[in-house]
Amino acid sequence: MTMKLLYPLALLFCLTMACPARAQSFDHSPWDRILQQYATDAGRVDYAALKKDSAELNAYVAAIAARSPVSHPADFPTRDAQLAYWINAYNALVFYGVVEAWPVKSVRDIGTLPYSFFWRKKFTVGGRKYTLNGIENILRKQLGEPRVHFVLVCAANSCPNLEHQAFTAANVEDLLEKNTRAFINDPRNLRVDSAQNRVTVARIFTFYKGDFEAFVRLRNPESSGHPILAYIRIYASDANRRALDTLTNPRVDDFDYDWGINDVRAPAASDVR
Repeated sequence: MTMKLLYPLALLFCLTMACPARAQSFDHSPWDRILQQYATDAGRVDYAALKKDSAELNAYVAAIAARSPVSHPADFPTRDAQLAYWINAYNALVFYGVVEAWPVKSVRDIGTLPYSFFWRKKFTVGGRKYTLNGIENILRKQLGEPRVHFVLVCAANSCPNLEHQAFTAANVEDLLEKNTRAFINDPRNLRVDSAQNRVTVARIFTFYKGDFEAFVRLRNPESSGHPILAYIRIYASDANRRALDTLTNPRVDDFDYDWGINDVRAPAASDVR
């Protein structure tokens, strides 16, 4: 048998029988289009308009239901690919759940208990059932990424501003850095009062204190002082870092958490909370 004949036969056998399937890149472009169309530059969402035309969101949620880094690990070969998937999945499923229940004034109104939307409602992801809290724990605990707290958006005013584009393996690191710096340096999330030797921070630092402490301890085991402030200092602007330098063992408080819906027509969070 000639080599000319052997090659096409081998190729056919590879395609149909023996050769391992090549990893498929998960397509986040539908989610990117949804964000471009229904999310504003300020990170607010037109849920009413999305409810009227939810076909693309439904299709993206169906794609999430079919494949995940757990069900198809070869399709998500890097940590960045996994991070991008789970961040997008969380935010898209929040959209889906809010649109399903729309109109609502707060995500705490969805379900029988105030936080059941996050702890009890289950979504199919890669053929398995997950709560939003379960997805968040994959990012927090399995992937060990504290910066996700600045990109996971729970549809509340005090959540981070929604990123106006989908996360991908190529951009996830840059977007995590950008959103972390933006959140921490927003006056609604950090206030340094030198006269009172006091710092007020976003309540998310209280909710997930252990995540930030673990990061600081891992980075600098000899670190002393308040670990939350040590984490904030990493991303603080020059002005905020100088203000922090004026303090000595400051009191650390947190802002109230505004659970109002982050809809374009709803009241935004107050600057003074």
